[in-house]
Amino acid sequence: MSDANKLSPKLIAALAWILLTGAAHADDINLLSAASMQTVFSEVLGDFERTTGNKVNVRYSTMGAITGRVAGGEKADLVISSPASISNLVAQGRIKSGSEVLIARTGIGAIVPAGAPKPRIDSAEDFKRALLEAKVVVYANPAGGGAAGIHIARLIEKLGVMEQMKAKTVYGAGGDVAEVTVAQGRGALGLTQVSEIVGKAGMQFVPLPEELQNYTGFVAGIPSSSSPSPAVGAFIAFLKTPAAVAVMKEKGMRVEP
Repeated sequence: MSDANKLSPKLIAALAWILLTGAAHADDINLLSAASMQTVFSEVLGDFERTTGNKVNVRYSTMGAITGRVAGGEKADLVISSPASISNLVAQGRIKSGSEVLIARTGIGAIVPAGAPKPRIDSAEDFKRALLEAKVVVYANPAGGGAAGIHIARLIEKLGVMEQMKAKTVYGAGGDVAEVTVAQGRGALGLTQVSEIVGKAGMQFVPLPEELQNYTGFVAGIPSSSSPSPAVGAFIAFLKTPAAVAVMKEKGMRVEP
């Protein structure tokens, strides 16, 4: 087939969405998802449910915890987690090999409450200074297995300020770091995935430079224990539609064509 006759990935996704929406009957989808997708799903799930009649029941968790939960036998119709988590579960036979679909990627950002001075973070030294000057530093507990929390803990250790941080660190549960930071008030500095910050009221987003970045992918995979489901196929196709992609980009995510 010539290049001119090839269908683009976006067109294929749109065609799949049209076909699946017309073919799928109303059904419930039990979704186990990385908490960092929560801000996206809060805006797009309603459109999907109204359009298809399907209902999505979401359970959110950190990516590390998702690996353990699925490996431990927790049931779901669809799982969205990190590439490493999904690959691990494929290797264990818990996720169907070949069902993996990359949804988006997101980086790490900083957050301060609205009205508070925004720290300048253009380099590792700026980041170190911001950590030391903050009254409270909030990020996801790395023991929970979340990619952002693990990366931030490593950055703090690499900068040699782990001891100084101990007395003023407050851990979020994963997915709530932005809200916990705002609750701490002026002088608090939160660190989490960009998708958990952008567009939320009461807070200010502070970008981090590339040298401090860690991009986390969100990959959808179908559990081996689940039966074939047109509704799940329709949902995956929906996440590739222009409307869903636009919301992800608004949240600071990177979406590949």
